[in-house]
Order: sequence, then structure tokens, then C-alpha cells
Amino acid sequence: MPQGVAEIIGCDEMLLALLGMVLAQPGGFELPESPRAGWKATPQQAIAPSGIFEYMDGAGELYLAYGFKRLYVREYEKPHEPRVTCEVYRMGRSADAFGLFSVDRTGQALRIGQGAVYSRGLLVAWQGDYFVRILADRETPESKLCVVALAKLIVKKCGKPGKPPAQLSWLPKPGLDQKSVRFFHTHMCLNYLHFLASENILNLSANTNAVMGAYSGAAGKSLSLIIGYPSEAETLSAWKRFRVAYLAGLKADGEYSIARLENGKWFAGIRKGKRLCIVLESPRRADCMKTIKAVSR
Repeated sequence: MPQGVAEIIGCDEMLLALLGMVLAQPGGFELPESPRAGWKATPQQAIAPSGIFEYMDGAGELYLAYGFKRLYVREYEKPHEPRVTCEVYRMGRSADAFGLFSVDRTGQALRIGQGAVYSRGLLVAWQGDYFVRILADRETPESKLCVVALAKLIVKKCGKPGKPPAQLSWLPKPGLDQKSVRFFHTHMCLNYLHFLASENILNLSANTNAVMGAYSGAAGKSLSLIIGYPSEAETLSAWKRFRVAYLAGLKADGEYSIARLENGKWFAGIRKGKRLCIVLESPRRADCMKTIKAVSR
């Protein structure tokens, strides 16, 4: 191999990792210069998926799992006020912008974009193919005004509204806690939202679509999980693997494989064509049966 080529291949790994942060700065999406009087912006960054771990530690896996295409970042400063960091993620499709937004909707709902929530200095929103995350280092009256003003300016740049995931229709509305609804694809995302198992016992991947939501019952809430697979063969394979791993040693009864778990709560599941319908952590057998019948119709 020529020496020049060898030197290129053997170059510092850190420089290669930083490539994703160097490309396309400031990028095709321009964040506001100043959301309010007195606030000044730092230079904008544009970060590719390959550079996400140089920007953030650990949490980058979540954004990669939803398939973000580009991250635009800018910080805002004002004397005697906390720093505000603005992140705008351009996703591959609007369904995944909603998916990221759905991960945590704790807080005060705001009428910004197609959905927004604010809590203690953090605002998350989605509009079209974009997911927006704005965080103040600490909450003050002025920093809150800045965060909200930024969000309103940014969603105007995000284009027309996008379509939410079609899979949301899999969750029947009666009894459903709308704020509990989640949309995702991978095993990592499932365990981030609700830890199920260390191994990928449901064969989740970028090619699976999953929704999750909590249903209220007389004794508490039942968690419903519905997963769509590319083919019936893949659905059957996942169902067999899941039953062996998750229901090992338990007596699973009837069409819905209903079983009482070691923690005293109830499980039910059934395969329906290309979907797996599962109910977890149900407080009573009757609630579990009611929920699994509703979500598997």
C-alpha cells in the first residue's frame, strides 16, 4: 500500500469522529440570531449522525435509533441569565419526529407547532420532519420567555405539518392516556421507555414499527405494546422467541396466553397477522383481558 494512503488510513481517530461535526456548518437550517432583546447567539453547528457522540455522551443512541439526518445547534446568552441551548433535529420522516417528541411529554402542553411541552427550562416540540429541543441551564422568568420565543420562531421554519405515525391508529382511544402514547422502532428504544429484557427478545429493528400506551382500569393502568413486522414469518419468529424468553416457567393460558408474572401483575399477548399485541403490568386479570381484546381487534 502506498505510504500516503497508509498515513491517511492511520490518521487520528478523533479527527475522523469529528468529521460529522465539521460537515455542512452552519447547515441548511438557520436558527434565529436573537429570540428576544439582549440575547446573543453563538455560531451555529450542523452535526451529522457520525458526529453525534462528539456532541453528546450516551444519549446519542436514542437519536440514532430514530434515524435523525442532521442536528442544528446554537446557544444563546444574555448577561445575568442562564445559557439556553437550542437543538433542531431533521428527521427522515415526520413519523420519527413525532416519535422523538413522544419519548417524554411530561410538563405543560403548549400550542406550538404540532405539539409542544414545557417543564423546568426544557421545551420539546415537533413540526413536520423536525424535532426541537430547547434547554435553559436553569429556569428564570426571562429564560422561559426566551425558550418559548425560540420555539415559536423555529417551528415557522420547519415547513408544513407532517403526518403522525399511521400506527397510532392501532391503539383504541377509549381508556387510553394520550400522554402515555409512544412510537418507536428498536430494542434500545423499548428499554429506554420500559425495560423488558436485556436481550432483543422481540426481534425489534429499524424495520419494525411499535406503539405503546397505557390504559386505565378499575385497579390501575395496563401497558399495551403493539409491534408491526415486515412479514408474518418475522412476526411468528419474534412471537416464538418472546414466549420462550419472557414466559419461561409461567403458565400461559388460552388464546391470549394470559399469565400471572412473578411480581403479581398480569400479561397477555397474541399474534395477529404481521402484528404482535401485548399487554404488560396489568393489575388484574380482568383488566388484562379487557385490554388485550381491545388492542388486538
